[in-house]
Amino acid sequence: MKRLALGIIIGGIIGAVLILIIIVVFDTKKRKGQEGLRLVTNDTAKASEPKKQQQLVYGDYMDLDSTNYLLIPLGMKTVEENENRLLKNKASEEYSTESYIGSYRSYRYNFYTLDFGNCNNIIFYNKKNEDTHLLLQKPAVIAEFYFPFYNAEYKAKKYWFLLFGIHESDSNDDGYINDEDAETVYISNLSGQNMISITPENTQLVDWYIDEATNNILMKVRLDSNNDKKFSATDDIEILKTAISTPQQGLPIIGEGIKKDIKKILEQIK
Repeated sequence: MKRLALGIIIGGIIGAVLILIIIVVFDTKKRKGQEGLRLVTNDTAKASEPKKQQQLVYGDYMDLDSTNYLLIPLGMKTVEENENRLLKNKASEEYSTESYIGSYRSYRYNFYTLDFGNCNNIIFYNKKNEDTHLLLQKPAVIAEFYFPFYNAEYKAKKYWFLLFGIHESDSNDDGYINDEDAETVYISNLSGQNMISITPENTQLVDWYIDEATNNILMKVRLDSNNDKKFSATDDIEILKTAISTPQQGLPIIGEGIKKDIKKILEQIK
């Protein structure tokens, strides 16, 4: 009887622990899916939810090389959020073109990439004439931002443009704009103006590359190929190209014939 009672107690404890783990994992996933910009909605069911008070957060400034512009990233946070989730910006010595740790990689041509944390907009301040303008005029999350920065030792070909990866719509209809939504890639001049979209709708940027011989930008983008409003490793990858001198929405470089041949090869592999 003692063994039976002990077994029941141990079994109860294990069951309670498993339930707790499931609750924590589920709650974590739920919170993750709700991070980002929460949108105001006209849906009557959602409109009854209280609107959270937003607080503007300024990130560290960054001089844009070879221009008069100073960049000031902007973020938004709700009042009840923990203070350690304020807008972050890596120290300048971490913007090395030699290597990046984690999700950041080195880029050729002395393009640097910035980690703005929860960056939602950027102020461009012209130090010479004191003109100030915003990069965006709508709610968005700036996921990627690349800019040229050339030192005296750099002797190769130079490029003078900015590249942005921006989540600007709630593509999965969960009420938030975040990194789970589609991403639009823009190219602009160094003032952040004349932004031109160079990726199609319903895609996310995987990486990009400059072909110096042809002066083209090549981009790998992930499609929502199964139309489940998610971007995962099971979705298809497309390789696009666009000209730096006359940028427009990138065109695929791999034809349908090659894709069919690849599919035939894959069908022969277990």
